[in-house]
Amino acid sequence: MLRTLLVVAVLNLGSTLVLNENSGSPVQALTKGNTTQAEERAETEAEEVSDTGTEPEGEEMLSDETEVQEDGVDEDLSPQSDEDPSDEKLDPEQTVDVPAGAAVSAAAESEDARATTVMKKYVESTKAEKGCLWYAWDRAGDKLFCNEAYEDAQAVLTHMKNLEKLGDFNGAAKLAQIEFHGQSVELEKLRTTAAAVNARLFTEDQGASFMHPVGAAEACTPSTLCTVHAYYDLMDENKAEPVLADLAAKTKTERGCLYYGWTKAGDTLFCREGYLDSGAVLAHLSNVASFVGLSDCTKLRRLELHGPPAEIAKLRETAQQMGAECFERVSGFQRLELDSAVKASAVGGVILDPAVLRDFCSIHAYYKVSNEEAAKRLIKSFEDRTKAEKGCLWYAWDRAEDKFFCNEAYINAEAVLAHVQHLEGVGSFDGAAKLTEIEFHGPAAELEKVMGTAKKLGASLFALESDVNFRLVDFCSEGKPADLCTMHAYYKVADESGVNDALAELVKLSRAEESCIYYGWTRAGSKLFCREGYTSADAILAHIENVSACGDLTKFAKPYRIEFHGPKAEIAKLQGTADKMGAFCFSRQSGFQHFQAKTSTPSCPLPLRSSNDDGLEHLKKQFLRVAVMLKYVGLGGHMLEIFLALLGKLAKRRLTTVPRWMNLLASLMIVFGQLAERPPRRCRLQ
Repeated sequence: MLRTLLVVAVLNLGSTLVLNENSGSPVQALTKGNTTQAEERAETEAEEVSDTGTEPEGEEMLSDETEVQEDGVDEDLSPQSDEDPSDEKLDPEQTVDVPAGAAVSAAAESEDARATTVMKKYVESTKAEKGCLWYAWDRAGDKLFCNEAYEDAQAVLTHMKNLEKLGDFNGAAKLAQIEFHGQSVELEKLRTTAAAVNARLFTEDQGASFMHPVGAAEACTPSTLCTVHAYYDLMDENKAEPVLADLAAKTKTERGCLYYGWTKAGDTLFCREGYLDSGAVLAHLSNVASFVGLSDCTKLRRLELHGPPAEIAKLRETAQQMGAECFERVSGFQRLELDSAVKASAVGGVILDPAVLRDFCSIHAYYKVSNEEAAKRLIKSFEDRTKAEKGCLWYAWDRAEDKFFCNEAYINAEAVLAHVQHLEGVGSFDGAAKLTEIEFHGPAAELEKVMGTAKKLGASLFALESDVNFRLVDFCSEGKPADLCTMHAYYKVADESGVNDALAELVKLSRAEESCIYYGWTRAGSKLFCREGYTSADAILAHIENVSACGDLTKFAKPYRIEFHGPKAEIAKLQGTADKMGAFCFSRQSGFQHFQAKTSTPSCPLPLRSSNDDGLEHLKKQFLRVAVMLKYVGLGGHMLEIFLALLGKLAKRRLTTVPRWMNLLASLMIVFGQLAERPPRRCRLQ
């Protein structure tokens, strides 16, 4: 997934650029005078904004929908236009047309010289911006193109503000077009600026994008990066999605490719890709030459090759054969250490961090199927799409009669949001199945990031409540069939006083089980959920036997639902136990996982919180729990002031333990949590 933001700006020399007095936008200096395009883009964007009910700019944007957009669930960020776009990573790229040939007048030469002076000034100023990854000016005939990339939206805004201070091209150039490319959550922060400069927004397809790790150079070096810019007309989006993911996977094996990915605005697709040199570009073209499928769903509109003159010279013959336009590097820098042998890793690979299985987020979604054949076809498309997501730990579909359950987990909240966005691109079940229940489970800090999405979907939020265990695993970059067996146990808390001790004891007992992959407890108000995964049915049976003597939890919380999930052969071994326990069995229909358990490795305990269990620590924990819940229902505005005041009073009293008072307060927290558990009306999961 590319973190960088790309701005593409094309400038034509010989037209005046004037600051727009009607907007405080820092990039308006580039756009005044481009009347025809400005009006067309403004009309188009206004129509789209009207369709979505979203304000184009200003504080009016901060509606309920904005909460969801902050989580990364993209709406329509791409104003439609019949114009031919030009693009780059999340960088401002500008193209300027420069008069050339025998008819060049003295005035035109003067404009060219003025433009060169302005470009030099821009380059020197941008070098001081820490958020800029690279910045360069490329030229093809009378066109200048600004080839630039930034770490995030804030870095783009900072750059634009700096340009405003420097001034415009002073009549030497005219902005022809401008585009912003990047993740939807970053583009949302640029919506107002984009509207002010009539920019088109291209949203990144995170399932078909990657960027290899690069070192951050202490000093800027001359720009040597070679980039390919390909625009396509999208004819069939459903066909295109797996094709783009396959192209990304194929390209990721290339040692000379720095980044590769696809962005989209309306029916326009753009492939943003960067290489170490011309040899790496040619190697890529050779690698994908035999690839079929893209021409069935897209039509190539325009192709450009950008790089230093010496590298472009090696590409001109190929460019001529392909009908591509070549842009030679005029000036620029990069703040990256480009390894001459970039190490490739397959799509879907996840680097194991000691906290991954403590902090992972899981989605529990239940569906009632009305059209089985249609549902199965859609499930296959969902699965193929999700398999390319780098942040997915496992993804599977389990079934019990007419109920389907999506058994899925992700390394963090960002990966969850990326997945939800991808599903929006694939489409919904369209009546083949109906979402009946959905939950998000994970650490409170991660759940904070998905609150907007959860509210939109009507999801319950289960925050991590206990310490956790996890066993070391080997991550499989290509994925393997999902053989993970999971147990889902729900409890209702009746007495708060002994719950924490009971959970701690269960976690401790489970730590000794060699076949337990992960184990921990999450909570939503008075509901407790045991999040546990095992290598097989035998491992689940061994766990049940191991904890059977520990009956403390049932003194304080009552079980009200238990489920077993796993491959059909494993579920068959659990059916007898399930019948005795009154548990539901869900058999695996399809799925994959990006890990396999290591053999003979001890389980690793990870603490959720400090072991300090005095009254103040306990109260803080309870307060933070209800703060999350209240924020979920929109009541968390002054929680910080209340919390600080409460801490001040407690500090004066030097509170250590006041069990009765604590239990009473905890009960109030549960009441608030129960209120928060009543989600708003559910909308369809896209």
